[in-house]
Amino acid sequence: MQTDVANPRGHLSLRGLTKRFEGLTAVDHLDLDVAKGELVAFLGPSGCGKSTSLRMIAGLSQATSGTIAIGGRDVTNVPPYRRDIGLVFQSYALFPHMTVLKNVMFGLEMRKVSAAEAERRAREAIALVQLSGREDRRPAQLSGGQQQRVALARALVIQPSILLFDEPLSNLDAKLRDEMRAEIRDIQKRLAITSIFVTHDQVEALSMCDKVAVMNGGRLEQLGTPFELYERPATPFVASFVGRTNRLSGTATGESVDIGGMRLAMPGRHAGPVDIMIRPHRIQMSVTGQGGAGEGAASNRITGTIRSSSYSGDLLQYDVAAEGQVFRIERVTRSIEPPLDNGTPVDLSWQIGDTLVFEAAR
Repeated sequence: MQTDVANPRGHLSLRGLTKRFEGLTAVDHLDLDVAKGELVAFLGPSGCGKSTSLRMIAGLSQATSGTIAIGGRDVTNVPPYRRDIGLVFQSYALFPHMTVLKNVMFGLEMRKVSAAEAERRAREAIALVQLSGREDRRPAQLSGGQQQRVALARALVIQPSILLFDEPLSNLDAKLRDEMRAEIRDIQKRLAITSIFVTHDQVEALSMCDKVAVMNGGRLEQLGTPFELYERPATPFVASFVGRTNRLSGTATGESVDIGGMRLAMPGRHAGPVDIMIRPHRIQMSVTGQGGAGEGAASNRITGTIRSSSYSGDLLQYDVAAEGQVFRIERVTRSIEPPLDNGTPVDLSWQIGDTLVFEAAR
């Protein structure tokens, strides 16, 4: 399938982008448009095709078929150094024998920018990533987060049309990842640079990006805003991969579903086998007899017993056995509320509108 590069629908336009290896289709007819200045995440499990897609956009891997257009220009067969792309690698890929300043200047020197201009722009990029004063250090003298900032500065200094991130935060600890997410997003918004961010971390994708492209088995399952993906997932895979869910299977009749003799209300009218999903934090729970769950006419209400619990500081997770099923419940912790004991009888309820319904695969 060929794209009309004269009238692209995005600053970056992919049409029918496909990559086949012997006996494997890694990316299968990917169609995607990214608007100028937009940050889009490629999200999915290992092997879903997200990094292969990024490598084709960068020109590091040749597409089997399909087209790639940047700013209306077909770059499908253009070599990487002529695509006007900056790439931030997972491994940083810094030159260990070069100083921070020389690492950042390298791309400009390869483009025959004068030494004075290259140094000026490199120092500006280093200041942008908050590393002023460390220009003479070598990568081994920097922390992981500082090395990632150098890699970002090196990609930004060439003033690329598109910036590509290949899981750049996966080597950092949790606290540093949070800090770098905010910094990368702030810089990207200030520069209004079109960006692709490859990640398998849903929190990273949802918290940083304007849109998220969820991939599975080489195909694009859904493209949307973080809100759209979480609240209106198009497929069961998207619903379960973006956030956590309780998944139940049953037979629908009208506006209710029978699950092993338990009848639950659901939004809309359906018939036949369905899968329903409920987010753990959308289920209210209270100790039986103490109230607090089950209020509201538009709610499903069941009773059960706590089977196990898990405490992670800010979150309490319970597994509750109810009506022959096991429900995962999540509650924000409170300093005055210790975890409930296993065996405690509880009431569960959730709003009917919080039930996601999908036709079961036949």
